[in-house]
Amino acid sequence: MYDLLKLLHLVAAIVWLGGMTFMLLALRPAVQALMEGPARAQLMLRIWQRFFIAVWVSVALLLFSGSKMYAEVFRAAREASGVGSVPLGWQAMALLGVAMMLVFGHIYFAGFRRFKRAVAGAQWPLAAQAAAQIHKLVVLNFVLGWLAIAALRLLR
Repeated sequence: MYDLLKLLHLVAAIVWLGGMTFMLLALRPAVQALMEGPARAQLMLRIWQRFFIAVWVSVALLLFSGSKMYAEVFRAAREASGVGSVPLGWQAMALLGVAMMLVFGHIYFAGFRRFKRAVAGAQWPLAAQAAAQIHKLVVLNFVLGWLAIAALRLLR
């Protein structure tokens, strides 16, 4: 069961971090270079609508698998030594993961909601402002994701 949880966790993390990598390093620069504001905003709306579904599924899988694995390791440590603990890297990864989920919640419920309203009302300057806010928060989550991976590998 543990191996299946670990696989689910890795797949969810790869989908989320890989999606951010593609958007930040390939899609966004290409779209900005080739499209004007209204067309660009409408395209990004459709892309984000699809991608954010994948992120929500990833968040659910990460929470489920991560909490199960964390509890399993904690329980095993308590049974082995009488003291329940998990490695420092796991603690850092969990903290960074929760921070990423909160940032994504803000992206989705604040920035993306504002972006959708602006696009629906053809308010292109407001859509551009909301998209810029989303971009900054995605960059933050991108950095937090890589820090979580580094913490897991470097903090023992």
